[in-house]
Amino acid sequence: MGFLQANSASRGANDLTQSSLGEIYRPILRGYFVVYALYYTIMLGLNWLSMDAGRDFLTLQSATFMATCFAIFGAWRMRQPQDEPTTEALLLGMNLLVVGNVWLALEIGFIPEKLTYFIISSMLFALASPTFRQSLVAIAIALMAMFSFVDRLDAATLSAFGYLTFGAAMSSLAIAFYLRKAISRISDANEKARVELSDAMALGSEMREKSLSDSLTKLPNRRAFFSALKGVVNAAEGDEAGANTAGDTWLVLLDLDGFKAVNDVHGHKAGDLLLIAIADRLRDFAKTGAHVSRMGGDEFNMIVTGVANVDDLRDRSTELLRELAQPYVIEGRQVRVSCSAGCVQFDPSLPSDAQISNADYALMVAKKQGKNQVVLFDQEHEAEAKIRLEIETALRGADLAGEISVVFQPQVRLGDNAVVGAEVLARWTSPAVGTIPPDRFIKIAEESGLVTNITLVVVQKALDELRGWSNKLPISINLSAHDLMSDSAIEQIIELIERHEICASLIEFEVTETAMMADLQKATANLMRLADAGYSIALDDFGSGYSNFSYLRSLPITRLKVDRSFIEDPSDPMAEKVLASLVGMARVLGVNCLLEGVEDEIALLMAKRAGAELVQGYLFSEPISALDLRNALAVGRSLIEKREAG
Repeated sequence: MGFLQANSASRGANDLTQSSLGEIYRPILRGYFVVYALYYTIMLGLNWLSMDAGRDFLTLQSATFMATCFAIFGAWRMRQPQDEPTTEALLLGMNLLVVGNVWLALEIGFIPEKLTYFIISSMLFALASPTFRQSLVAIAIALMAMFSFVDRLDAATLSAFGYLTFGAAMSSLAIAFYLRKAISRISDANEKARVELSDAMALGSEMREKSLSDSLTKLPNRRAFFSALKGVVNAAEGDEAGANTAGDTWLVLLDLDGFKAVNDVHGHKAGDLLLIAIADRLRDFAKTGAHVSRMGGDEFNMIVTGVANVDDLRDRSTELLRELAQPYVIEGRQVRVSCSAGCVQFDPSLPSDAQISNADYALMVAKKQGKNQVVLFDQEHEAEAKIRLEIETALRGADLAGEISVVFQPQVRLGDNAVVGAEVLARWTSPAVGTIPPDRFIKIAEESGLVTNITLVVVQKALDELRGWSNKLPISINLSAHDLMSDSAIEQIIELIERHEICASLIEFEVTETAMMADLQKATANLMRLADAGYSIALDDFGSGYSNFSYLRSLPITRLKVDRSFIEDPSDPMAEKVLASLVGMARVLGVNCLLEGVEDEIALLMAKRAGAELVQGYLFSEPISALDLRNALAVGRSLIEKREAG
């Protein structure tokens, strides 16, 4: 089989070479026929002028006319590529007519000197033969025709023509051999260059396809998306029709919900297979008029065309999310994920980056509103996004050390109403945008990756205050998800505390369940680092998030801060029962329990009935400055006494 394949490949390569060789020879052969067409056309006129009418005249003119017509026919046929047998037949016919004309002319009027025509013809035949076989045949015909007149030569002339014929024959053969060899080399080089060019073009096409294709899902990639988006922009700018159709174009950003959990539970291989399966469903959706690209990770972007109606876009996107939420069978296991979508109608008058940012904002809103839904960017979102951008821009250019301040919210022990600690809270007043509520700027800082800079400033300022207190009070500092995921941030925080020479027992770090969900393994490792260094760890907003009780066994938690939602509705009998259960569970586990959000006497009563020992809220104190807190503590009265006295 291998031998047959090798022979087939060899024959294929040889055919290509012959084809290339024929193409190189074709202009030469066409010129060969054109020259003879002109020559014999001229000879028709010369014969007419130099010969008398008669049988010899008619014979020679007929032969000349046939040669002229055949030469014209050959020149016409050689305009197009011919196969090898046809080419050889045309040349053989022309060569026979040439030799025949010379032979007839000598028969009519023999002149020894005209025998050189045969020699000249043999050399011309050698030049105009694409194959060595044809050269031998053509030269043999010419020389045999010449030798038919040998008996008419005397000894001296015969000897001279013998040497001349031998030299002509050797020269013709040499011309035929070396000329064809040289042209064959040119042909081989030409064919090699053609193959290399073809391979280079194929490679270039493959590389271009790879550069525009995602290696895992085979969907168009980020580069292809921006190229397609540029095409939409160019079409809109190029003509009025393009601008009209731009209104029928939407940018849709997709982000999977729960994909990380698939990687964590089933492994990255299963995650990759899931992405491939999702890409197949997106590819089916793209058939109805959409360009789908994988932007990286579990993010996909779409350019949807031909949809002018907002409701139609919402319906199509909702149907797509419904399809994506259907179960997947991955490695024999059923896997489910959902997807959120942010959409914006394309406006050719706005920069593409701004429109992508708007779609991304709509996607963020979809995630906040519960995921697995479609949100279309509207005027309300535009106003919110504008404010958010102003705040983010101000944060990026802020002098955080000069603009961030800290306040302290006391934590109270119910038994004697004594202040036993304080939570450190950040406040920001920007020269550019004014005073921003903490829940607003902290959230934006987290989403834009700037929160660690704020955390470090808060830690620095809190430690500066704590070092100046004569009676040291334990403080709690909040850590964000970004802080927990960053080894560098944790290391800088520990170094700051050590540099201030503050006892580790005075520092507690608060983390939320949602902050740890980004990467539980990384979060656990960094919390262990803090615990090993002697710092306490509090689980903040407990009960409001995932409430995975396994955290209490696997993490170094020393305090539960129960979320304020359990005391917001005193009329709900279940809330108080759950609250009592959480306090009891903390007691069983041997960890402290602090109830947040105690704003009034009813909340305080609920806290006491549930058995809470520690509370925090506006009933006792709003967040206050370090000076006010020190003054309150220096007087020696509890905050309840201070509040009642006031």
